[in-house]
Amino acid sequence: MASLKNILKECLPKDEQFQILNLQNVPMETKPLVTTVGKDTVSNQKSKTVKIPHFFALAHNEKFVFGIEIHVYLVLSDADSTGSYGRVERLLFVSKADTNGYCDIKFSAKQVTKGLIHYLLSIDPNSYLHRVIPLERKLNRADRKTMLTQSTPLKDSLEILSRRVGTATEERTLAIQRKKYFLSFSPTGPVTTKLCLFTRPADQYLFADSAKNPRKHTLSGAGLLRWWLSIIDEVLCEDFGADSEARLRIPGEDNMTVRRFLRGTRFEKWQPGDIFGGQGKSLAVFSIPLFSDDPKSRFLHELVEENRVLKTNLNNFWMELQERQEFKLSETVSVIGISGNTSAVPFVQPSSMEVVRTDSKKYYKYVKNYITGEEYNISEGAEESYRNIVQYLSLKYNTGLLRITGVMIWRTNGTKPMVTTPTVTMLQPRKKAKTMK
Repeated sequence: MASLKNILKECLPKDEQFQILNLQNVPMETKPLVTTVGKDTVSNQKSKTVKIPHFFALAHNEKFVFGIEIHVYLVLSDADSTGSYGRVERLLFVSKADTNGYCDIKFSAKQVTKGLIHYLLSIDPNSYLHRVIPLERKLNRADRKTMLTQSTPLKDSLEILSRRVGTATEERTLAIQRKKYFLSFSPTGPVTTKLCLFTRPADQYLFADSAKNPRKHTLSGAGLLRWWLSIIDEVLCEDFGADSEARLRIPGEDNMTVRRFLRGTRFEKWQPGDIFGGQGKSLAVFSIPLFSDDPKSRFLHELVEENRVLKTNLNNFWMELQERQEFKLSETVSVIGISGNTSAVPFVQPSSMEVVRTDSKKYYKYVKNYITGEEYNISEGAEESYRNIVQYLSLKYNTGLLRITGVMIWRTNGTKPMVTTPTVTMLQPRKKAKTMK
């Protein structure tokens, strides 16, 4: 059974007790990741994009020691007369990841990261589609008289609020505001899956001030790139078909330099470039996806503000991107992407024991902030975040963290090697990429 517990126990040291938080935001319909034009706009209106953020936090000895946030996107298309979708494309975007150095034993952040990606790839897309918050709500005339929106005048807002208090209308209105709808996916073929991430080293990302902990191990830009490449390469070999696509782009570097980083990878089809499609003369806005907190997306937004978005092709996009301030810190950064069909049909329906589902983006951020809002310059931050999460889950959800006992044994020449836990951080500013010689 490919449950979260069974997957992660294979990634953690034998007989050691760990706990993990799997926090999932309510699935929300969102705008398409890539801007469409012309005929594509028509087909795009018949498709739906659903976003599901996951935040994982690993604890040991009542301290959080590792965290990673991954956003899952589902693009549903080919709806039939009953409204069931026959095709789904799934995309995993690795947003942020970090360690803090407060684990009392050695564990492999690489193996845990790979295990979590494997877990997300095993989830049946239908498990996300039972409750989806719509992008826009269609309200009838009676509902509009009781709903508050950004365009409701102040006088009308006060009257609506005064009528709501202590009435059944209040309950009905709140029910409308929380209303979610059901989507169904009846596959007519394999699930096409993409995975994207942007790598750039930083002292900390999820755990504030953790760089002040001398036990925290950090990697250079090149080291971090190789670390992530080894993970994604193994994911390709273990979870994807042989005809999958794998690309690496290092802004500011030529293909020869990129190929040097690809030496030693097991998957045979790694190539310089990206998986976003389009030709060099194609407009970038119609190929580059808009992810949250991503430098490529920020640059596209700036091109819109500068009225240049319909004048910038892909060649110029990547050339200008490498000259931006956040890319000029003399560290190697990269864009890694893979695309293909998973070798196994996703079938896992996560149980309520292994995932904490929030009802809104607000509460997702609220729970996550119990961990990311602490200061980790000393170990008390890791301990306090753990206590806060345990108490909150008990009071709010009547549940706790998922407990896992590791079974993994590392052996090198018959002995247990020293396994370090590197800093895994991304999406940070950069100054200038050096050409490797």
